[in-house]
Amino acid sequence: MNDKYASIKVERDKWEEEKEAIKELYRIDSEVVPLNIGGNVHLKTDKDLLTSVEGSKLAALFSDMHDMKKVDDEIFIDRDAKTFESLLNYLRNERRVFPEFSDKNSKDLFISELYFWGIDD
Repeated sequence: MNDKYASIKVERDKWEEEKEAIKELYRIDSEVVPLNIGGNVHLKTDKDLLTSVEGSKLAALFSDMHDMKKVDDEIFIDRDAKTFESLLNYLRNERRVFPEFSDKNSKDLFISELYFWGIDD
């Protein structure tokens, strides 16, 4: 009986560890924010992602301290959609993977977007 109990305890402990890992990975408690970027791209992302860079304008905007412009129940952000999507992907990868660009202009736009939001130096 003790062996069976020990086996069940090991399985339960593994399951609890897995639950915590999944919770961190998917931010289950984070609010999902619908976005309208530039009027033509509609995205949804975690509020935790938008506020992940402490001290940035993006974090300030989504801090619940400011009114936001909404269009059809989506928060409207008047920025270039493709560049903003690259920014979100950069944040999703915890700013460890700098995006690759097909041309210098796209890279310059991305760097300008980082500067605009106060993300990275």
